[in-house]
Amino acid sequence: MNSPFSSPARSRHRKPALLALLGALAAAALVVTPLMPAHASIDDATPVADAGTGSNTEIVITGVSEGLRLTGYLPPTAIVPDPAIPYPDSPPADYTSRSGFIGIITTASVDDPSSTGEMYCIAARTPTAVGIGYQSGAWSEANVPNIGYVTYILNNYYPAVEAPVGLTPDQQAAATQSAIWYFTDGLVLGAEDDVVRAATAAIIAAAQANGPVTEPQAPVAISPASVSAPAGSAAGPYVVTAEGAAAVTVSVPADYTMYSDAAATTQIPNASSVPSGTSIWITGPRATGVETVLKARATVTVQRGNIYLYDGNTPSYSTAQPMVLADTAQFDATATATTEFFSAGELTVNKAYAGGAVGQQGAAQLVIDCGEGYAFTQDIPAGTSTTQTYTFRGIPVGNTCTVTEPLTGATSEVGVTTDAPQTGTMAEAGLALTVTNTVELNPGSLNVVKVIDGTAAGQQSAISLSATCDNGLAETFDIPAGAVAGEYAQTFGNLPAGTECTVAEQESGANNSVRVLADDPVTVTIAPGAVTEARLTNTVEPEQAAAGGTGSMSGGGVAPMPGGDAVPMPAGDALANTGGDAPMPLLGLAAGVIGLGVLLMLAVRANRRTAE
Repeated sequence: MNSPFSSPARSRHRKPALLALLGALAAAALVVTPLMPAHASIDDATPVADAGTGSNTEIVITGVSEGLRLTGYLPPTAIVPDPAIPYPDSPPADYTSRSGFIGIITTASVDDPSSTGEMYCIAARTPTAVGIGYQSGAWSEANVPNIGYVTYILNNYYPAVEAPVGLTPDQQAAATQSAIWYFTDGLVLGAEDDVVRAATAAIIAAAQANGPVTEPQAPVAISPASVSAPAGSAAGPYVVTAEGAAAVTVSVPADYTMYSDAAATTQIPNASSVPSGTSIWITGPRATGVETVLKARATVTVQRGNIYLYDGNTPSYSTAQPMVLADTAQFDATATATTEFFSAGELTVNKAYAGGAVGQQGAAQLVIDCGEGYAFTQDIPAGTSTTQTYTFRGIPVGNTCTVTEPLTGATSEVGVTTDAPQTGTMAEAGLALTVTNTVELNPGSLNVVKVIDGTAAGQQSAISLSATCDNGLAETFDIPAGAVAGEYAQTFGNLPAGTECTVAEQESGANNSVRVLADDPVTVTIAPGAVTEARLTNTVEPEQAAAGGTGSMSGGGVAPMPGGDAVPMPAGDALANTGGDAPMPLLGLAAGVIGLGVLLMLAVRANRRTAE
């Protein structure tokens, strides 16, 4: 099927007479000047003598078409042109002249010579010739600057559009090619053809105002272009796509096999036609190294702006000028991908535990880094108490593996000490690394709280508490006399979890003015990573008010007397003992009362005698 370029609708023709003339001029030039490439270095249709093609060749140069032989001027060095600089009115003084053909180069498909296409060159300093082969490539591979402006020109000028208007096809092609070379090489035309020069300047100004445009999609593509895999495994997936094509022919070298699944169970026969978008895995010999293993080929409609690169199959040419497709064409396009099979080993990571609180930790996480493309994350559930083993396969021999533990499982109740990171080098026999976590209960704190309450709070004397623990702690907590009602606290920290502590009253604060009702001693067990509270309350009441109260009282008190008077009670038990154990103050009080009674009786009798 012929491309739109070979259609007679354009009313264009080949120019055998012009080609012959150009050939004669070129031969004469070779006699008097050193061998030096002109702009496209393709001034006639004579093929290069040793032109060759290979399995990667898609198209070959067949000749030239519309265009003119003109003189252009190139910068003294191969600089990257600034695409924003306006086209100069004349070539700068230090530019060097070059004469040659400026226009369209024709090509044909190697598989179907009737499929032809038209190209512009995009590197004016690099030679090319009829018969040299090309393959499709990416913009980045062409290493040509400002290619987005070039594609804008292709989309809006000859041959895609009959423009600039008012010019002959030869002038249109020459102006389009010279404008392209301004963006890729900085080329500036001389004054020998004012019409072409003015048209070139107009094209450049339009491209500067409206470009650049994005790279067109590759006609046939394999993604990714390269895959690394352990020797003996399946490399992939490769995804093959073709622009507008229903099917793509895929093939591999004789020692390789294609599959449609990662497990390599469903084989794809070599040179098969598969739908665009098919995923492919490849196995091959265990030999290691990088090798081109997958080729995809399809007859597709190739969009203008696609890049074609020298195929490297002509011995006398170490390089050849890259070309850009001037307009949409029907071509056989190819894409290739490589695989690097490498020697690999297996990483074993052991996660071990020690310590008195194993199993009480939270969730943990290991991060394994064995180089780019070989990073893994392993989560470990909370409460794990036995050694866990994890395996990671397909790691290249010689890679360094490091295991870190960003999440250890430490909580408020338990502390975890890890011996990560662990590091080693992968060998063919494999690599084993062990990360051990030591889990212990976190220490806690004892918070002693003394509550002072009661209507006489603030009148008590100093209060003293003792805190003793079975880990050896023996401390006191003193509250000065006159402390007002409220809570008073003191904390004793860094106590091992499970420690038993007893808090007892040493001095209640009772005095001659107040009595104090104090709580019994309190014993608590220290919780891990927490504050354990021991709370004791002292209720402070006035001495008189306490006389009719109940409960165990400490300090002085009062007892009621006949007639409602009250006298101080001795400190000690609330009720007096009886019998021989009666306290001496009470006996003295009884003797005093009896003596007073005797005196009163004597006085009464004396008064009666006097009266008689």
